[in-house]
Amino acid sequence: GELKDGVPGAKLKDCWLFMDSQETAGISPKMYHDLIWPYYKEIMGLFGLVSYGCCEASHPIWDNCLSEVENLRKVSISPWCDEAFMGERLRGTGITFLRKPPATLLGMDTPELDEDAVTACFRKTAQAARGCKLEIAQRDVYAVGHSAEKGHRYVELARKALG
Repeated sequence: GELKDGVPGAKLKDCWLFMDSQETAGISPKMYHDLIWPYYKEIMGLFGLVSYGCCEASHPIWDNCLSEVENLRKVSISPWCDEAFMGERLRGTGITFLRKPPATLLGMDTPELDEDAVTACFRKTAQAARGCKLEIAQRDVYAVGHSAEKGHRYVELARKALG
């Protein structure tokens, strides 16, 4: 970046941008494309790299919107997203498959862990994301039943299922 008073400055092109659109999850992909996308695309173009999505599904807007973003490097794959669809689209692109597993797998206020459900979830992710860069972000966990072991076991099962 440029120097100001001898201090390096950052330009937008030097920065990552995180964008999401949870508020528009209830509108159709066409309405998103027509009313939201032109503004989002313009903003994304100002930054160096972009990470898109939070809890909304990214698959309905992939083909007609998100796939156009040249500086896109991460896409959220939430519990409401079609993992297999997004894996097909992201495979070989270098865009990170940013998986956000359901918070309910870990974040219930009980000490028990449904190991079969955890294993099934991460096996599904491993299959869908094969050939993709994969990142896991466990979000929205507020209580684990006062059991640190539950968290340790969760991570152990996830690592085993993901290979």
